[in-house]
Amino acid sequence: MTSGGNKAVLTSRAARLSRISALIRAEHISSQAELARRLADEGIVVSQGTLSRDLKDAGAVRGRDHLGNFQYSIPEGEHPSDVTTGLPAWNHLARMCHSLCTEVNCNDSAVVIKTPPGAAQYLGSAIDTSGIDAIIGTIAGDDTVLIICRPSVGGDDLAKSFRLMAETGIPAEGLASANQVVSTIESSFCGHGSEGRETDVAAPFPNLPDRGSSWG
Repeated sequence: MTSGGNKAVLTSRAARLSRISALIRAEHISSQAELARRLADEGIVVSQGTLSRDLKDAGAVRGRDHLGNFQYSIPEGEHPSDVTTGLPAWNHLARMCHSLCTEVNCNDSAVVIKTPPGAAQYLGSAIDTSGIDAIIGTIAGDDTVLIICRPSVGGDDLAKSFRLMAETGIPAEGLASANQVVSTIESSFCGHGSEGRETDVAAPFPNLPDRGSSWG
């Protein structure tokens, strides 16, 4: 456990996201107000703004059930346990990096990512399920994720990708295996550019672009 008001909020975030996903999957949750009440029943009190961000990060969408009633759901490919490989996994990982990464360091063969207290295992799970070929495996503690790189990929190259995702929330180029190119609609993940134009978003390691990251 951590002390201090700010740390207490940060520590609970990963657990809160996990609980929100579990409630949506197990129960009929029709509104943010209803979800907030269910969380409050369990001692988890959040503001409307925080809950809105949590729902987005959890991949939750609000639609209608077979009776026409509103209900939140988490589509396949959005919940961390559903994500396998490819663009959906990288989109999810990019959102988690943007939300949870506070620092990225590296050496020749490893990357160390710092998170708020309690969030490292949540981010580590997103990394594991992303299926990035450049990664051998991860070890997650309370606020630190250790990523072991494959010998053919330098830690600096991989760190650049994670720094970029932490800053932008957009999947970094270079997460695909060599010679694999993923085409998608640019506006679906970049939020800019010509709608309807297909864009190559993946490029093999280690040729990652240096986009002037302020992370150093």
